[in-house]
Amino acid sequence: MLQKILSKIFVISKAVFKIFIYLMAFCGLMSIFMRNIDLVGDCADDGGVWDKEYNLCRFDCQYTGKGDGCVLRTDGELEEYVNGYCNNEGKWLYRCKMAKLEWSKRQLRDEMNGIKSEAKYTFHDSDIIYADKILVEKKQRKMYLIKNGQIIKKYKISLGSNPIGAKQQKNDGKTPEGKYVIEMHNPKSKFHRSLRISYPNEDDKQWAKEHNVSAGGDIMIHGFPNWAPNFLFKYIHKSDWTQGCIAVTNEQIEEIWNLVNDGTPIEIKP
Repeated sequence: MLQKILSKIFVISKAVFKIFIYLMAFCGLMSIFMRNIDLVGDCADDGGVWDKEYNLCRFDCQYTGKGDGCVLRTDGELEEYVNGYCNNEGKWLYRCKMAKLEWSKRQLRDEMNGIKSEAKYTFHDSDIIYADKILVEKKQRKMYLIKNGQIIKKYKISLGSNPIGAKQQKNDGKTPEGKYVIEMHNPKSKFHRSLRISYPNEDDKQWAKEHNVSAGGDIMIHGFPNWAPNFLFKYIHKSDWTQGCIAVTNEQIEEIWNLVNDGTPIEIKP
């Protein structure tokens, strides 16, 4: 009798496991599909064209409604995009850097050909106000970019899944507290883009050594996971979900990427 019951439990468990695997595969495919839809939509909203061949958003061409081809923007159209969108709400975004680069290339082309362009490009790197400090207030879930003592940008953040208290060892789910610096920019992050924080510092290492544990590392300011559709993480961003890092949206990490240089000090308060 017991053997029959165990046999039935085994068969049911096996079926449930198969269903679980199929659901995971389906969700994975749907997340990839929905992410692509989201990226294509974001590209169109920003005035770009999704290039299926290279799987990227282009800003030197426009969509005409005929097939999937990319028709180059005229000099006037590109100038309008750069001096309009990119000089206002998109001023510090990566896509505007790319549009700026394309516009600069066209101006150089005209200069080499002896053509005096009447278009006046007004976006300059000197317009960017770089932060000289980052301040994080964990309790408020806020991060501030500061220049000469003045807040120039602020962001809502997500922290480690165990946010209360300072990080002391690997895999404790805590976000560090203390004074650090931005060590490097990582353009190939698994989380869109990331800025590495210099955790552990000497005090962190000493504490870990005294308690015979690993201090851990790889603490970043980063965006959403590359595998996840943006529409999903806009909701997850309301909670603490990282392994100890500081998370913002993909749009925000692009802005932070351009406003913060390596070596910028960051202070993380409880």
